[in-house]
Amino acid sequence: MTKYIGQFVAYALFAAVIGLFSVWPQYRMISEQEALVSVSFSHAAELLGECRTLTQEELNALPPNMRKPTSCPRGRHPVHLELRSDGEVLYSTTALPAGIWNDGKSNIYYRVRIPAGRHEFFIGMSDSGNGSAFDYQQSAVLDIEPGQNLVVTFDSLTKSFGFE
Repeated sequence: MTKYIGQFVAYALFAAVIGLFSVWPQYRMISEQEALVSVSFSHAAELLGECRTLTQEELNALPPNMRKPTSCPRGRHPVHLELRSDGEVLYSTTALPAGIWNDGKSNIYYRVRIPAGRHEFFIGMSDSGNGSAFDYQQSAVLDIEPGQNLVVTFDSLTKSFGFE
């Protein structure tokens, strides 16, 4: 009987130590006066070129199983993204398309800490390879609460950014 009581006390002590370490010491990802801004989306940029119609000579040069009347490039442009807060660049990147033939989506994920409060945000993205001009852009003035996680996304259907 004392053997079982000893085992019970040992298990209870072990459970109490595990319970203590599950709540102490406390861990905070960010300080009490900070917030997070996360940019997370995948986007398929514009194709590198236009489709063109093949001439009869070009079609004859191809094997019979490869004869399609049009030729379209598979590759896509890289996606250039820039995120600013109060005029200061928080993040700037160029994401290459995924895939062996560079024909997939470009994936972007970034997270940064900022001080809580009112901020003017700007995000711009170029996906057509036109240099420094942005194809899509969005500005917003937002009040960020301490501990808040502001997520910036891009909706490919409406071709617009969202601040959530």
